[in-house]
This record gives sequence, structure tokens and C-alpha cells, in this order.
Amino acid sequence: MTELVMYGFLTGMVMSVMLGTVFFALVQNSIDYGFKTGIFISIGVISSDILLIMLSWFNAELIPEGSTTDLIVRLCGAIFLLTYGLSNLLKKERAAYPQTEKKHLLKFVSMGFLLNILNPGNYIGWLAVTTQLKTVAKLDVYEASFYFTGALSAIFLMECLISLGASFLKPYITDHFLRWVNRLIGALFIAFAFALFFY
Repeated sequence: MTELVMYGFLTGMVMSVMLGTVFFALVQNSIDYGFKTGIFISIGVISSDILLIMLSWFNAELIPEGSTTDLIVRLCGAIFLLTYGLSNLLKKERAAYPQTEKKHLLKFVSMGFLLNILNPGNYIGWLAVTTQLKTVAKLDVYEASFYFTGALSAIFLMECLISLGASFLKPYITDHFLRWVNRLIGALFIAFAFALFFY
């Protein structure tokens, strides 16, 4: 079982370092609000990953490619990313770092959950993993749970480290630098929105 956890951990590390929307959200919000926000974004991501793993394991065809459902999910994801990107472009943030209040924690958990689950590629990725585990490795639910525990632990750990690294940049950040970070990330999210919908 330890071997399954290790294999899962390695898989999770690979999945967590891909430069997707979650990565940039972690970096920006950790710079803006501190390390704690990254933890709550990661909790949202892990929650959606658990849901996607369950759906893919039991072969729930939530997003059959080319279907109306696929189009709706892509459209919702694109709108969410476009809105987030435009809000960053228009943001006039100053280099002051407020404490993360309890009423805002749900916002960051929801952000991580939505960024992750509204990307059909994540479902496809977990579906590919579960298919390998079931058809090639012949694992049952009990055995696969060790693999997924390792994978999710790695994703959470890596995302927390990304957030921690970004939060260390705070002492070196000026208003000018923060504006450019917001513009860059805003443009990236808008690009992700178009890529998600048209590809």
C-alpha cells in the first residue's frame, strides 16, 4: 500500500505544477492577501478533485466530449475565467496587505473549487488515471484509495508551497509591480477563457 501512496504522490506532484489557472490564482492571491488564502484555495481545489475522482471512478459521463453538456461546461468556465481576468485588469490594488477575514475564506475555497471543476481537462485527466488503475493495474476501490490519497496529498502540499513562495515576495512588491502582476494575470485568465471555449 505504501507503494501505491508513493506512485499517487508522484502523479499529484506532476499534476500540481502545471501552469494552469489554479497556479496563477494561488500566486496572485498569496501576494495580495497572504499565505492563508492559498491554503483555502487549495482546499477548494482538493474538494473538487475528490468529486471528479468519484465521478470518473464510477464512469459518470459528466462531460462527454462534443455534447451539449460539454458546451455548457466550457461556456460556464469561459465566462468565469473571463470575468476573473477582466476584474484583474481593472483592479487598482495598492501594496497593502489586509488580513484574511473569516467571511472571505468561503470566497477563496469557492474560487479554488470553481477554477478546478469548470475545466473539463481536469475531469478528463482524472478519468484517464482511473481508467489506468481499473483496467491496467486492476485495482479495486480500497487499493485505489491509497493511490488517490497520495495524489491529493501531493497536490495540496505543492499548492501550499507555491502559495508560501509567492507570499515571501511581499516585502519586495511596490504598487507599480502589483499593477503589472494584476494586468499579466488578468490577460492570462482571458486567454485561458478563450482557449477553454474555442479549443
